[in-house]
Amino acid sequence: MRRTTDFRHSVVFRMSAGYGVLLLVSAALISSVFYVGTAGLINRNIDTQLGTIARHLADVHRQRGIGALAYEINSLLTDDKESDTEIYLLLDGSGGKLVGNLTAWPPPASIEEGLQPIEVQRLGKRSRSRLLATRLAGGGLLLVGRDMDDVRKLEHMILTALMLSGALTLLLIGLGAVLCRRQLQRPLRAIHRATVEVAGGRLDRRIAIGGSRDEFATVARDINGMLEQIERLMNAAHNVSNAIAHNLRTPLGRIRAALEQALRSSDGGQRLPQGARYAIGEIDDLIVVLDKLLQIAEAESGVRRQSFEPLQVRELLGDLAELYQPAAEAGGIVLTCGVEGDPRILADRHLLAGTLANLLDNAFKYAGAGAHVELRAAEQGGQVVITVQDDGPGVAPAALPRITERFFRASAGDAHPRGNGLGLSIAEAVVSLHRGQLTLENTAPGLKVSLLLPAANLSKL
Repeated sequence: MRRTTDFRHSVVFRMSAGYGVLLLVSAALISSVFYVGTAGLINRNIDTQLGTIARHLADVHRQRGIGALAYEINSLLTDDKESDTEIYLLLDGSGGKLVGNLTAWPPPASIEEGLQPIEVQRLGKRSRSRLLATRLAGGGLLLVGRDMDDVRKLEHMILTALMLSGALTLLLIGLGAVLCRRQLQRPLRAIHRATVEVAGGRLDRRIAIGGSRDEFATVARDINGMLEQIERLMNAAHNVSNAIAHNLRTPLGRIRAALEQALRSSDGGQRLPQGARYAIGEIDDLIVVLDKLLQIAEAESGVRRQSFEPLQVRELLGDLAELYQPAAEAGGIVLTCGVEGDPRILADRHLLAGTLANLLDNAFKYAGAGAHVELRAAEQGGQVVITVQDDGPGVAPAALPRITERFFRASAGDAHPRGNGLGLSIAEAVVSLHRGQLTLENTAPGLKVSLLLPAANLSKL
């Protein structure tokens, strides 16, 4: 059943909402700074200009009297400069108008000295102005100001632009959320479809990656690798179950036939012990097979990786050569051991020693008396290569690719003891547990088995 995630509860929505709020707060702060800075700069420039003009006119009054001041103001009103915004008014001591372009103003007694916003009538029209009032000697009042309607309109335009930009920002945030959701959902849906199909039994299903190199492609590659491992393990389990069923049926059939024959025999007292001994031997062989299968399962599960420790390969191979030297001499086999340098690996000593012992057993068994078996190790390009090589008959070329399959036994003739076909499978599982590789090659004469294991970087331990 397909489950859909409500957009409000999706990761995309939470991310978009978080970044959207952050963007809006940032835009609001920037806009506020811009607005306050712009409006403040305009007002400061106006105040500076009004102060300069007022000081100039006050100097004219102080130096040449009120008549010269009235003449100066009249000149400013008729010079066609800033005629749309300039405000001048000169009142005498009784409050009468001497000169100016105001047609209505507050009572002179209510006007305080200094800069202040005052609503007046300029040339018969209502004007929201900023005025600088100066009391003159003799009781006169000088008003120098500026009509602020154009400034208010500019501020309104700035506020409108900022509001429109905020609305546009919200729209872009929404579009970005939709686009982001589509971009995120495409790879997520591909991963979802693949996992659902794998859960439904299609173990060969993989996530299409293409040429992408983003984080989702990395996750998809990891999932594909995991699915490949799962498929391999499932196929191996299927093959093992089939092989177990096939390989256990024959010995169990032999055991049953031997016991039936012993029971039916007229000489039951003699045949029953023989049949019992035969059955016990066959059961012991089955127990060995099951033990080896458990070893393979344990190695493939990776639980033994916890016991890895730095291991000197020279010491390990030396102990094995010393242990097998008596058996080699008893079988007429020449066993040599050589290690180049001081290679070290991270490994489970018991597992690796058991694997090499198994390979030496195979070399002794199949190479035969008079053979030469070499046990060697060297570090090459960040890997430690351990080899077990003999000069026996080797393996048939057709059987070499399948030699590590479970329960596979190459035809070796009657001269060699019967095996169960699990020794090299265990060796391959142990090497894989150590993140290495097991290779086999005919060397004409003989067989060379190589264990390629990662060298230990002791400086990082």
